[in-house]
Amino acid sequence: MKSCASTRIQVPRSLALGLVAVAVAASGCGSSSSKSSSPATTPASKSPTMTASSSARPSGSASAQNVTLTLTGKDTNLRLASATVQALKTAAVQVGPAAPATAPSSGGVNFPVTGGTLTQVSMRGTVHHSGGLKFTHAGKTVTALNFVLNTNQGILSATVLGHQTPLLAVNLTHLVRTTSGSEIIASGITSTLVPSAAVFLDGKLATKVFTKGLPIGTLTTYLTGKPA
Repeated sequence: MKSCASTRIQVPRSLALGLVAVAVAASGCGSSSSKSSSPATTPASKSPTMTASSSARPSGSASAQNVTLTLTGKDTNLRLASATVQALKTAAVQVGPAAPATAPSSGGVNFPVTGGTLTQVSMRGTVHHSGGLKFTHAGKTVTALNFVLNTNQGILSATVLGHQTPLLAVNLTHLVRTTSGSEIIASGITSTLVPSAAVFLDGKLATKVFTKGLPIGTLTTYLTGKPA
């Protein structure tokens, strides 16, 4: 009987040791599994922040393109269309610069830029000038001064007989924008005489050479400025 009692006590001890070993191993696996699952959640939490940073970049680029400049100087050159020059010559109408505009040896008429505001890339706004053009025929003269080039409206206006009035319709379809150091150059701006200006000039100068839509010439403006 004692032998049997002794055998029953030994069996539970070996089973107990086995169970303890299994429990320890299981505990170790659970700890390892818990640690390995933690880093897997870290990239997911960082991802929205990275996306937000990336999506913010285009707006900064767009704002740079829309910087408005306060114009500080340079000039605009008007080069008359050759066919119009010939028509004016045939009609004995003389066209020349009104000071401080000048006629450079390179051709055309230069009008000094006195101010205005313009978006740096899209070239939208107004460019103000001093000087102008003087039209003379049969002892009569009409002077158009203080040109304002409005690229939003596609109009170049001038002061005539004390009133600011549309003079030329400008077309920006073929405008080419380039830079040279701090200077912005807008070329390829074509212009035609607006109907009201044609009627006015013909009447005041007693001629019929000015017709609505008459091609006047090409404008190239050279600008400097600073952020408004």
